[in-house]
Amino acid sequence: MTMKPLIALAALTAVVSSVSAQQSSSEVGVGISVGVYKPTSANIRQDLGDQFMSFGLGGATSKRPEQGAITPEYHFISARGNGNKLFMLPLTYGYEMHFGADNNSKTLPYLRPFVGIAYFDYSITDFATGQHASAKQFGGTAGAEAGVILSKKLKITAAYNYFTKANGLSFDGITLSATYSLLKL
Repeated sequence: MTMKPLIALAALTAVVSSVSAQQSSSEVGVGISVGVYKPTSANIRQDLGDQFMSFGLGGATSKRPEQGAITPEYHFISARGNGNKLFMLPLTYGYEMHFGADNNSKTLPYLRPFVGIAYFDYSITDFATGQHASAKQFGGTAGAEAGVILSKKLKITAAYNYFTKANGLSFDGITLSATYSLLKL
């Protein structure tokens, strides 16, 4: 499967699932995020660099339910360095738990444990061993995200992603990002 259909499928799934997953009291929309991904593996940092760009798409709401909500998230994580390349596309669902249910507050902290699948496309030569690994495959992902909704359109987050190992490589890492709600559906 080529990447264009996979990306289109992820975008369509984000829009459709954001509509169905939110409670009727929410104003549902689509948000885009930009961030930095820092791998926790010393080997991956040595072979590809210390941090990568992360772009995301997912459901966004301007009114948050007091109880929390099931939310989808989709991130594109890409890196090239030292002749190596990596592309990851984690597709996750999580339960966003809100703290401080004051409806008049402009800021709202939350925690979101999540689980999902991830697509990996990589070609990496380990500088320490000279061993080369490359594949296009699916694996699992899970983790937790903590963040603060700053306004009806903006939130900042920190997340830890655990990924199943691929050919012995660990792509686990930390993402710091900001998400902006673009439009309401």
